[in-house]
Amino acid sequence: MWLRIVGGFAMATALPLAPSAQAQPSPIAVKTDKSWTHKPSGIAFPSKIDGFARSAVEDLSNGALLDTSIAYDDPISRTHVNVYVYHAAMPATAIWFDVAATMIATNDKFGRPAALGDPVAFALPGSSVPAGLRQSFAISQVGRSSGVAVIALGEWVLKLRVTSPVHDAAQLNALMDQMISQFGWPRALPPLAAAVPLKPCPQPLVFGAPADKVTKDGASVIAGAMMGNIDRSVREKATKNREAPAAPAYCVHPDRIQGRLPIYQGETNEGSYAIPLGDSGTMLVIARDTLTALLGGKDESSAPWTVTVRKLDQWLQYPSYASAPPPVQAIEIVQSEKPLSTTSIYGKQSQISLSPDAVAN
Repeated sequence: MWLRIVGGFAMATALPLAPSAQAQPSPIAVKTDKSWTHKPSGIAFPSKIDGFARSAVEDLSNGALLDTSIAYDDPISRTHVNVYVYHAAMPATAIWFDVAATMIATNDKFGRPAALGDPVAFALPGSSVPAGLRQSFAISQVGRSSGVAVIALGEWVLKLRVTSPVHDAAQLNALMDQMISQFGWPRALPPLAAAVPLKPCPQPLVFGAPADKVTKDGASVIAGAMMGNIDRSVREKATKNREAPAAPAYCVHPDRIQGRLPIYQGETNEGSYAIPLGDSGTMLVIARDTLTALLGGKDESSAPWTVTVRKLDQWLQYPSYASAPPPVQAIEIVQSEKPLSTTSIYGKQSQISLSPDAVAN
């Protein structure tokens, strides 16, 4: 039997852990001569922007609009644009810009990408807050330039990706700014904060030996499952109070996964770190289980380490460890272990599902 907690009450159910949204492209029928609005975020995408025509609108999240792609093409310059709007469990401009820019800088298909200066902060039309970041790269293969612009609006992240065989990096930078200015942004923007690029870690973590799993404890499993709801409540309260989002408390570790995926070191939870699982909003987080320590009246330094995958609509909580699993082991854990709990972080009703392994002796 599966144990499901809804609205604070435990109920037995035979349903398995609900799967999170998977990237399965599904075309969205839109009128070619009309603007299309992504209703959850309120961002509208015109049918044409100067020489660019909207060529496709796709849902990458099984109809939930949690991850959506909008494509534009210019037949003259043969320049292709993809706009992605996704619901990030950790919505921060600086984080997802760094992920996307790193994906360009380390892409062998582009030859040797060379950044056109430092990232540029930009503000949306009608706002004075430079809440977005963009950067262009000169490339030697596939095209002449490639670039990315990212901005977080509340819980939604918009990412603009452009690659061109004609425009140089400076022209591409201007093109991204031009396109951003012509999207239909919500009239009432959520509270915004100035975006500042993440910095290299001054004292990078030294990752240790593989960690040992700790014995399951029912209280700690429940506490771990509740963390997603707590995080959601904190963000909802901040939104209600019109509070601008705090800067992400991460720096960039010098190591990368397979030379590409960045590692972000926590600046507040000592020894914690995060690895983006791709560049569309999903994050693997390793951190101390401070809530269990607090509830048990123990010192935080003795708390076990949690392994959590923060997806677009769910948090997946895995078994805890006596020490922080190094990155390679952390990835192996989520590839081979079953999550002990799944916590929904999107939609009107909060829901926690516990697996049979979570309550077994």
